[in-house]
Amino acid sequence: MSKKIRSKVLTVILSTSLGALLLLSVTCMLCIFNIRRVALVNSDKLGVTAAADSQEALEAQTRRQLATLAQDKAALADEKFISIQNQTKMVADMATRIYTHKNQYVPRKIDYLQPGEAGMLIPHLYTAGDILSPGVWNEIYLMANIGDIIRQMAVIDIGITASYIGAESGYTIIVRTQGLIDEKNYDARNRNWYQEAKKKDGLVWSDLFADASTSTAAISCAMPIYDLSGGGRIFKGVAANGTVLSENVHKIIDSTKIGETGYAFLLNERGQVINTPGGTASDFSADAILGEDYLNHREQGIRELARRMTRGESGLMELEMDGRAVYAAYEPLKTINWSLGVVAAIEEIVAPAKQIEQGILNLTRNEVAGINRSILVIVLLMFLVIGIATAATVFVAAGLSNSLTAPIISLTRGAAAISAGDLNRRFNVKTGDEIEFLADSFNQMITDIRKITGEKQRINSELSIASEIQNDMLPRIFPTFSNHKLFSVFAKMEPAKEVGGDFYYFFYLDKEETKIVFVIADVSGKGVPAALFMVIAKTLIKQQMIHSGDPAEALKQVNRILCEDNPRSMFVTAIICSLDLVTGQMLYANGGHNPPLLSVSGRPYQFMELEKGIPPGMMEQSRYKMCLMQLKPGDKLYLYTDGINEAMNPEEKQYGNGRFLEAANKFRDLAPKEFDETIRREVVLFANGAEQSDDITSMAIFYKGVDK
Repeated sequence: MSKKIRSKVLTVILSTSLGALLLLSVTCMLCIFNIRRVALVNSDKLGVTAAADSQEALEAQTRRQLATLAQDKAALADEKFISIQNQTKMVADMATRIYTHKNQYVPRKIDYLQPGEAGMLIPHLYTAGDILSPGVWNEIYLMANIGDIIRQMAVIDIGITASYIGAESGYTIIVRTQGLIDEKNYDARNRNWYQEAKKKDGLVWSDLFADASTSTAAISCAMPIYDLSGGGRIFKGVAANGTVLSENVHKIIDSTKIGETGYAFLLNERGQVINTPGGTASDFSADAILGEDYLNHREQGIRELARRMTRGESGLMELEMDGRAVYAAYEPLKTINWSLGVVAAIEEIVAPAKQIEQGILNLTRNEVAGINRSILVIVLLMFLVIGIATAATVFVAAGLSNSLTAPIISLTRGAAAISAGDLNRRFNVKTGDEIEFLADSFNQMITDIRKITGEKQRINSELSIASEIQNDMLPRIFPTFSNHKLFSVFAKMEPAKEVGGDFYYFFYLDKEETKIVFVIADVSGKGVPAALFMVIAKTLIKQQMIHSGDPAEALKQVNRILCEDNPRSMFVTAIICSLDLVTGQMLYANGGHNPPLLSVSGRPYQFMELEKGIPPGMMEQSRYKMCLMQLKPGDKLYLYTDGINEAMNPEEKQYGNGRFLEAANKFRDLAPKEFDETIRREVVLFANGAEQSDDITSMAIFYKGVDK
């Protein structure tokens, strides 16, 4: 009976194997010849299709890059103008205060340019003819108190080339960083910037003009000055800050390089080109401030581009410039009624695709002959393989029916035991074929699983220790600070993984413990790399604050050090606050962090208005603005990272600033610790079980002040 069963099994195996082999051979032959036919028909199409796809991809990528480049360059130019605009407001407000509160200022001496003072950052006096009446001189000596302020504007802001006050009574006080006006009788009232600010009765940007000392293209930001004493509003003059375009905005524009002939340009509100591709500082002379008029250009495409740009639109269009097809991306400036354009030639963009097309076509033609030879070899080999396979099938099939079943059953039972958790199971199969190899693989897999399990336990243990070390590095002596008679503080860091990149920090700057520094920061990324970068940033911030006591200078130096050796391009957003506990005066600077919440005198929380700043570690030349705030007893400050306002629920909706502000005002009467814990509970309730996607760090500061 066993022989009959064996014969049946053998017959079935042989007939099935040989029939399948024959069918497979015929099928393979048909497929080979069909492949040859399709390859020959489609060979030429391959190059054309590949080139077309490459060209389309290159053009799409270039359009995106041009739009992004235009946005980035416009943002950089706006940053220059915003800085000058803010400084101008500060000078105008200070001058108005001096006129309004004359009795609070002591007259100071100021004189015309003296021998040996050329090139020095010293405020100088200029007058329009003979105005030497005692009343005017008294006004001049009073306004001389502005000298230190405008000198600081010129020194601190590297974009300002001159800071000045022009008075309606005919005198001018100027500080210049380059060049001097070589005349005493200078009348600011005749200047364009003075007249425009007076006419508008508010902050203005002047038209381009030739700078009075350097004769290069310049632009001024100006704002009127008033005497508000006695309940009136008397116009007294104009405060202004000027910048030479060749030293500031021109460098941003001219640094743009797209391909061999691409460039960027600026267009004013009248459609006139402010700088030309490849221009230099000499292009901005008194005789050649403006270039072509694009609104009235002979080419229709350029006229349409100018119309879009002068309307303040942003976007991208295809047009012809100088007889070539180009893409032009454009983006308006927010601070001044100009627009920035970026141009790239389409022929340069698609050139690589044309090369790909020709290369594929050449390669395809060379391979056609090779395909024919390969097909002949394959046919001969196939007949040989069929003969060998037939003989081998008869020989192997006889023993296969007896030897195949037992080891397979053994492996199946063993696999079930392993899946149930038996990692001590071993297989002892000696068949000398793939089944034995499979059994050995199972044995090796069990060994690897045991090693991986042990390694995972070790890594989890080390990450747990790392988390404990990271938490130990953060200040946690809250009873001491919470019971301080001048302020209360509570802070907490909750990483999304075992270790995180957020951190908070606070420490005293002096032995008397009257000045304290509060820091909150968020490192890009998560996990171990972010934690290591966090330790470096935290250490640098404390060192720089102890060294200088200046939050803006500390951020500047930390940024410089982080940028020196940062191959992973990591960065950190941070806010540094230095609070005088006795006077309530708080100095602070922002490095790209979220605006804190501020409650003044018990009123509802609002987001602080502060300079955004660039996160340290991104741009080596970044500068940061020092800001001053006067805290009063009862004022509250809440610093946080974006793990709060960007927390998501299962529907991937963010918690958002609106919910955050509403919750803060709902619980603003709570003590720091209870307030922070309540905000965190609100975020957890909103998340509704969703996994925490980012580190959450916060610090609540309540200022009590000195009893008076």
